[in-house]
Amino acid sequence: MKKPKQFAKVPPPGTKRKSCSVNRTDRYITIISEEIWGGMYFSRRGLAIHAARDVTPEWISANVRQALDTSEYCRPPIHIPIDGEQLIAMKAASTERRLAFWDEVASTYGYKLREMAWKKTDRVFISWCYELEPDIVVKASKCSISGNYSTWRLDKNEGRVFRVPFAAYDEEIGNTVLKAFAKCQGPGKSTEPLFPVIPTAKNTVANDQSKRQQLSG
Repeated sequence: MKKPKQFAKVPPPGTKRKSCSVNRTDRYITIISEEIWGGMYFSRRGLAIHAARDVTPEWISANVRQALDTSEYCRPPIHIPIDGEQLIAMKAASTERRLAFWDEVASTYGYKLREMAWKKTDRVFISWCYELEPDIVVKASKCSISGNYSTWRLDKNEGRVFRVPFAAYDEEIGNTVLKAFAKCQGPGKSTEPLFPVIPTAKNTVANDQSKRQQLSG
């Protein structure tokens, strides 16, 4: 008899949370803190950092923690509308910082335009209901032809959602993010292993024997 599938818990409406995204291509990795209003926006004040792709899990862990720490939940309580003027001002400042950040990424990693810099990324979504849970939730994503990112439905996300304590060991969050990247369906080369597996002597011998058999056949 098959066991029933275990779906991720959905927090109740109005639950305060923090969030960030991690993007990766064959050239770079970025970690970006988010502001949460009616939706999620590039943070005006939170962490936005980039580095060459070959960073360590410890680097990812430290910066994911900082991105979540500096993420802000700005949505008012349920039944209280968002102030329209505040929202307009936030969006303008958020967009200005976002475009400046991606201009810097494009210039640093050899892209002609910022649109080309973000065009071929895999993306991992990270959220933390900090008042309710000690764990953060790390979700792999898929990218459509038009360039929009989304996660899988609850009944289709098995093996694509991960949980790890915010206070985990230094490399644990980073390793969890790398596992999520391995499950992404993105447009570029970013799902290749971050640290290529070095073949062991045993595997090398087995590969040599297989090649000899193919040649002799």
